[in-house]
Amino acid sequence: MINLNGHIITPTIFPDKTSQVWKLDPKHFLSDNNVITWEFTNEAEFIHLAQLKALLDLNYGLNTTLELPYLPYARQDKAINNESTFALYPFALLLNSLGFTKVCVFDPHNTELTQRLINNVETEMPDTKPLLKKLGTLPVYPDLGAVKRYDAPTSALRCEKVREPLTGAITGLKVIGKVQKKPYLIIDDLCDGGRTFIEVAKVLYQKGAIEVHLYVSHGIFSKGLEPLREAGIKRIFTRKGEVL
Repeated sequence: MINLNGHIITPTIFPDKTSQVWKLDPKHFLSDNNVITWEFTNEAEFIHLAQLKALLDLNYGLNTTLELPYLPYARQDKAINNESTFALYPFALLLNSLGFTKVCVFDPHNTELTQRLINNVETEMPDTKPLLKKLGTLPVYPDLGAVKRYDAPTSALRCEKVREPLTGAITGLKVIGKVQKKPYLIIDDLCDGGRTFIEVAKVLYQKGAIEVHLYVSHGIFSKGLEPLREAGIKRIFTRKGEVL
């Protein structure tokens, strides 16, 4: 979904499946500093975004900020070759071509790469301290990448994937650090199917945790919430609040 200064943009869809973004009302939509918010739901929205930006540039010539609460393709950040995903690179090239005054991204998967690839970008990270205090929990990170992403101390409780030496297949998780008999909050950027968090919860309970909760900035939950609940994850939070 795309909105401009708080107003939802609804493109016209023609019989040939092309689209048109048009007929903006300056009295309701425009300001000296326009803000487009793109809550990504599908790739087709990019062409709507491009049309909207072109319309603003050609007719009004005003400064325009793009807010991206979720950065599409953020996990596809490997080097470009035929064996790796790489969609973040061409996406960044296309986004840069639109010439936004500022691009605000919330908790991208790879902050350093995001800042290097996207022009005029500002990244914002979640502050989980109030949630940790509210729940009375200790933080736990599912891998070293999460520890670094949230600038946690190296002594922070974290997990590490256990792989089968010959095949490299993930066979489980081990905890780096001592689990206390207290409630814990798993902290990470994204939950897709949730397998990692299920395994983290399982290990924490085995080690003596009395409760496990989950915070992820971006909740896809492609397999639903039930597998997470069945693993003993009590409460689940995203940047939008608690998921019920």
